[in-house]
Amino acid sequence: MSTLENDVITIAPASPFLGADVTGISVAHLVKSPDVATVQSLRQALDQFLVLRFRQPSLTDDEIVGFATLFGKILSDRKNTGEMDSVQPSGRAELKVLSNATASDGRPVGDKGAAAQIWHTDGSHRERPNAYSVLYARNAPDNPPRTGFMNTYTLYESLPSDLKKEISTLRAVFSVHNRSQDFNTFMTGASVDDAKRADGPRHPLVRLHPSTNRPFLYLPRRRDALIEGYSSEKSRNLLERLWAAVFSLSDQWHAALEANDFVIFDNRAVLHNREGWESTQERTVFHLALEGETPIPAFALRTVEQSKTA
Repeated sequence: MSTLENDVITIAPASPFLGADVTGISVAHLVKSPDVATVQSLRQALDQFLVLRFRQPSLTDDEIVGFATLFGKILSDRKNTGEMDSVQPSGRAELKVLSNATASDGRPVGDKGAAAQIWHTDGSHRERPNAYSVLYARNAPDNPPRTGFMNTYTLYESLPSDLKKEISTLRAVFSVHNRSQDFNTFMTGASVDDAKRADGPRHPLVRLHPSTNRPFLYLPRRRDALIEGYSSEKSRNLLERLWAAVFSLSDQWHAALEANDFVIFDNRAVLHNREGWESTQERTVFHLALEGETPIPAFALRTVEQSKTA
């Protein structure tokens, strides 16, 4: 990966696999005075590097939201009553708060704890999953947990040819009943009944990126997800092979987000996870989700009947 430069910004690779650091730009200034050429350069960099990190002075809530709107329509990413009842220390309702902090009245600040999270994409349960995700670290522990990013173009390319062939025309159920992102629950937690596993949109396991026209692996969050036309057992066996590929791929970038670090990444072509940290140390991150498109299959999809007889 080579460094990109124009008259305003420098975008330098952060790892050999994906990710780049952006310098020479003020996010606050760009929000106040949007520049079409600069935004286009950042979009091109996202297509190339998939993850962009900005190390900025403290940003206001309005500046965080304003930057995100340069890349698309913001979605509400709060999913349940429990999250809505938590303390949301932000002046903008669009900002989802990820934090292990506790307010003075005992209610959680935000909606997440300090446990490690598995590899996943955001909003895959939607008919139009998130295109981009934005993270802004409002505060961080002395030794911040690392957020990991994985290139799913590379992940797809790493699969053996027989597995590529099998999944090329399949769709999975991306259940709205997500299994916990907690690593231990994901690996060993109980399943749900078939009705809940079947409750959600059907997306291709191999998607085509609308900007790069490249195929990438697109996995449901549930390890026990159903594959359209496959039995429960056959679905599980296939997904075990795909998750084994995820856990074995070493082409990753891990970034320890420090206070005021600002990240935008292509949520379609990137899996991300997060390390756990000592729960007595507070960490608060703001999250924004940007609307995407209906997933485009990279190959002609099988009918359900064709999948059953395969």
